Amino acid sequence: MNPLFRSPYLCLLFWLLSLALCFGGATFLATAQEGPNMGASYQQQAIAISKELRCPMATNQTLFESQAPIAHELKGQIFSLLEQGYKRDEVLDFMVQRYGEKIRYQPEFKPSTMALWLGPLVLLVAGLGLGLTLIKRKSASPDKATRSV
Repeated sequence: MNPLFRSPYLCLLFWLLSLALCFGGATFLATAQEGPNMGASYQQQAIAISKELRCPMATNQTLFESQAPIAHELKGQIFSLLEQGYKRDEVLDFMVQRYGEKIRYQPEFKPSTMALWLGPLVLLVAGLGLGLTLIKRKSASPDKATRSV
């Protein structure tokens, strides 16, 4: 038998230390696993935000799609702002203040952007109206020709 374990006090101390290491390790693993989940949450939010913003360098690409150096920098900045406790709307407002309204892929509905939002609808209604009037005229013309003959 090992001379270290002849004393019951040393044996008890050894078992208590062993238990402390086991439970301490389990606690450490539990907290270590929580960290990446929080980072994954920030990462998902950052990806969602980067899909809503336009890259200043790449034409018609979101920050998420762009491979430009500024896009990588802005994605990192979005992630760090989220880690600092900023909410989604606060991050978007920060980016708009810094880079202007052009950075938004879908600008807000306000008087200065009303043409962007309502223009396609007005053109669609005008096109449908023009098409219907042309169809009515065309269908009315053959009737007049058959009546006069």
